[in-house]
Amino acid sequence: MQKIDDQRIKYIFRMLLDTYGAQGWWPAFTSFEIAVGAILVQNTMWRNVKVSIKNLERSGLLEPYRMYIASPQKIATAIKPSGFPRLKTDRLRNFLKFFEKFSFDFEEMKKLDTYSLRKSLLSVNGIGKETADSLLLYIFGRPVLIVDAYTERFFYRLGYSFSLSKESEKLNFVQTLGSKPDVLGEFHALIVRHSKVHCKVKPLCGECPLSDICGFGGVTHE
Repeated sequence: MQKIDDQRIKYIFRMLLDTYGAQGWWPAFTSFEIAVGAILVQNTMWRNVKVSIKNLERSGLLEPYRMYIASPQKIATAIKPSGFPRLKTDRLRNFLKFFEKFSFDFEEMKKLDTYSLRKSLLSVNGIGKETADSLLLYIFGRPVLIVDAYTERFFYRLGYSFSLSKESEKLNFVQTLGSKPDVLGEFHALIVRHSKVHCKVKPLCGECPLSDICGFGGVTHE
């Protein structure tokens, strides 16, 4: 199994970038829209979230205070395309109650160091590690690695033995990429894109741009 190697990781990033181009993540116009999207995308597809975001916008709810004072039913109706509308409404409202402590101002939240901010986000019912790290990276520009099912599968198939659930291993990976939030954000987006095109649950290894370094390729996967 592979260990983290600077040159190999950077090669993987370059190959993905050359193949798919810059992904332009996170696809949102405001920081609040990113936060809402990160909560709504839990257990659903992004295309469903896009519909919910449009509904919220049309309803005048894509603004923190307006959503904060809105009825749960109004929010649930708008976000229904994302699935679990009552549950996700509760999660959005939990985040808004937390956000109120900062006067609905992300600049106030930015004053916290990364460790404190992550700990605070994780204290919100409905925000797990993946969601918290998405907010840290794409809203606050903190150098963190987002670990989701795509990331785990991607690196496992490339032969890596490190556990991305361990904070020390995540830190090593971040340092390998120079602790640059823009690079880490792009890398995550590229992994998601690659996982949807080639590295699926049942992989399509034939034209994979990483087949030359992936021991998983060339094997029949039934």
